Formats: sequence, structure tokens, C-alpha cells
Amino acid sequence: MTPEDLQTALARALTLAESGLVAPGAADGPIDVVAPRRPENGDWSTTAALRAAAHPSGRKALAEHICDHLLTLPEVAAADTAGPGFVNISLTPTARARAAIDAACALQPPRGPWSNAGSGPWSDAAVDPNVIGALQLRHAAACRERRRARAAGITTDEADSSTLDHPSEARLLNALAALPGAVDRSRRLRRDAPLVTGLSDVADAVEEWLSRCAVTPTIDEDITARHSARLVLVRAAIIVLAAGLRQLGAAAPERI
Repeated sequence: MTPEDLQTALARALTLAESGLVAPGAADGPIDVVAPRRPENGDWSTTAALRAAAHPSGRKALAEHICDHLLTLPEVAAADTAGPGFVNISLTPTARARAAIDAACALQPPRGPWSNAGSGPWSDAAVDPNVIGALQLRHAAACRERRRARAAGITTDEADSSTLDHPSEARLLNALAALPGAVDRSRRLRRDAPLVTGLSDVADAVEEWLSRCAVTPTIDEDITARHSARLVLVRAAIIVLAAGLRQLGAAAPERI
């Protein structure tokens, strides 16, 4: 479930709210879905109830209504209110994985570059070489982990996405799922900044994940469905980082 999917679900929740609870036209306006500052607060957070309530006194009730609606969705594991009307949302591991894999599939070749056909690059501004270098390093690190997994005989045949439940996996899955939205924003604005920010989020998440979650088991450990699922995840990260680097006019080396 991507942030865009959640925006659609939130708009639906506002539409279904009791009469007088939502300000006129609020369901038709932009709805924010952002990553919480604290991971323990879930995968995504929204201020939809704060912004859409017809009256300040109804913000809490609207937030509770939104939670009730979100909890009817199979992709949502938890939805809780916080403060005067914030809603924190946690997805199931399977929902996170599906959105991330779908994002990788949408961005990989043969679709090629993401720029509008015949319109040239999004921006003439050069991207900071340090940023490009960091993206290349994380891409190469992911490729190295994929080579190790292949050498160990790991395949994706037995992958079980529900096993991707470590906090660092949730962070990486959500960063991957958010990338298509960043691509669309860069395309609309004709600026690289949203894409660069999204790719940097993926790269940072890859670094943390590889330091905490072993794709390849130790010599005395059996290969499990979790290792297979992690191989799927590392492949998705490679696809997204490589495609992003190409869009920025940079190479995506597998070894550095």
C-alpha cells in the first residue's frame, strides 16, 4: 500500500463521515501522508482529521472515524489517534512488501528513463556529486549482498513477504513504495529534487537494513523463507537505485 493508496483511502473515509463532521470540500483537497518522525508510531501518519474537521471540537471524532475506516482494509494492521487529531497507520508486512515490489517493477526497464518523452531532462541543475557517490555506494553494497546470496544458493522460490517484519525492513519497504510518487513530483515540477530526496531515503534505508538484517545465513544456519524474501527485497532496492541513478545521468556500478 503506497502513500497514494492511503490518500485515496483517507479521501474515502472523509466522504463516508457523518454529516457535519467534515468541512465542505475537504475531501476534495490534498491529503498529507508522511513518515512519522518516530518509527514506533507506525509506517505513515496523516493530519487529515486536523485539516478536514468542520469544527476544532470534532477533530478527535473525525480521527477515530478515519481509524475505523482504515481498519477495514486488509493492508492496515493498526490505525491509532494521537494528540488532537493525528492518525498513525501501520501496514502489514505483506502490504509493505507488495507496494515496494510493485514500485520496483514499475521503474525497471524496459520502461527506460522517467523523463517525459522528447522533453529532455527535468532540470539543468547538476546534482551534488557527493549525493551521486552515496547512491552509487549503496547500490554497489546491495549488489554485493545479492552476489553473496546467490553464492550461498538462495533463491526467491520460497520467499514469504510476511517475514519482512524488522523495523529496518519496514523503513526500506516504505522508502521503495514512496519512490513512484517522488518520480511523479519530479516530472510535474521538472525538478530533480523530489527524486533525489526519495532516492536518498532509499539509500539510507539500504545502509541501515544491510547492517541489521542478514540476507545470507551463517554457515551453520539453514536457508529459510525469510532469507528468500530478503533476496527479493535487495533486488528491488538494486532496481530502484539503478533506475534513479540513470535518470540523474549517472552510472550504477555493481562494484566499487
